[in-house]
Amino acid sequence: MNIDPTASQILDQMPIYNPIDISFDDDPDGNQTMPRASNQAHAGTSSLAAIERQFAQLVRGLTQQLNGLERQLAQAIKTLGESQKKPCDPNPSSTKAPAGGGPHYQRYGKIITDAARRHEIDPLLVSAVIRHESGYSPTAISKTGAMGLMQLMPDTAKALGVHDAFDPRQNIEGGTQFLRQLLDRYNGHVDLALAAYNAGPAAVDKYGGIPPYPETQAYVRDVMETYKASALSA
Repeated sequence: MNIDPTASQILDQMPIYNPIDISFDDDPDGNQTMPRASNQAHAGTSSLAAIERQFAQLVRGLTQQLNGLERQLAQAIKTLGESQKKPCDPNPSSTKAPAGGGPHYQRYGKIITDAARRHEIDPLLVSAVIRHESGYSPTAISKTGAMGLMQLMPDTAKALGVHDAFDPRQNIEGGTQFLRQLLDRYNGHVDLALAAYNAGPAAVDKYGGIPPYPETQAYVRDVMETYKASALSA
């Protein structure tokens, strides 16, 4: 075990009991008798007091060192917590990607921008839909058979002229075109267009708004939140 140098110095300075220092009385024949009681008591008291003083000094020194270590530990924990709270920018370039896009958005950014411009849709909205539909995976397939980045169903892809739903350019073009159709159908109401994109226009028409499906309601909420966050950070 490592001992602090200060503690070692204090221990070295502590007095050690030495019985040789005790004086004795001589009897008339020159023989030593028992040590003088008064001197023995005095020596014991002085030695004990010195030990107590040195021990108190040792305790104070160790306490100060412990307090210092506690302050250093508290500061280290605080610094670590602050570093973990700082957001990490996945793309430190001057062109900031929408929230949740990162390098995936950069890979398909031009395709998204071009398709959005042709169909007069905010590219940030298209990006938000892609994020929650496929997580930017061009090979994603849902349990219902939806394919690619914007998760086009086979019949929908065919109607939109998408011959290869796993081709990012064709898929994003078709998905953006479909989203434009839904925006026009619901007079520009983004929430209704998103609900129809998820559950189908028939469900939105049936309920006269966002259908009471937990999945659809969560989808609309999440895409809108991502879209708003992207717009604020753009």
